[in-house]
Amino acid sequence: MIGPRLLLKSRRAAPLLLALITVAVVARELAGQHLFIGASEPIPLPWAAVLPAITAYLTTAAAWSALPMQEHLAVRRVDLYDLLYLAAAVLIGTALVAWAAEPLTGTITEPGALRNYLGLLGYSLLGAAAFRLSMGWMVPITAFGIGLVVAGTGTNLPPLDWPARNDTDPASWAVSTALLLTGLAAFASPTRRRASALHAARVELE
Repeated sequence: MIGPRLLLKSRRAAPLLLALITVAVVARELAGQHLFIGASEPIPLPWAAVLPAITAYLTTAAAWSALPMQEHLAVRRVDLYDLLYLAAAVLIGTALVAWAAEPLTGTITEPGALRNYLGLLGYSLLGAAAFRLSMGWMVPITAFGIGLVVAGTGTNLPPLDWPARNDTDPASWAVSTALLLTGLAAFASPTRRRASALHAARVELE
């Protein structure tokens, strides 16, 4: 089977696109509501900047192959198509997050929601590449939760509390960008592809 056909067969595009749209609609409906972090001086973090954690995992799941062994053994490798598919999924996720966060006002608005989405996507790709796809949600959710706890204490730790910082905070954007680039590198790594194929082969033999 040639690359593009195999790629389309091995991806869960339709159900995950529906899930992405659903999350975006919920996030937009909750745009006026906030998650308050901290006790003494609570930080109002809009839900539209929190729910990108789910969008990040759904983007990773959409790009992840359900047939890694077949792709690894394909006559025409799908590496380039794989990256293009991920890029398309990221663009869709970005557009939906931006639409959901468009009504936001305050210190964390649409740019902050996009920053959170891209950084958490990096975490999700890293978790899925280093462990397995199921870790693609656990890693960003855990890191996000730790970051919110740190932000609530008032401690100045950009590597951890970056999702709760205001839109224009340069340190938060630096951390988010670094996470995204690291996650993309992990996703594109031939080592990750081989490991996924070997894991699939072991599962088939059991």
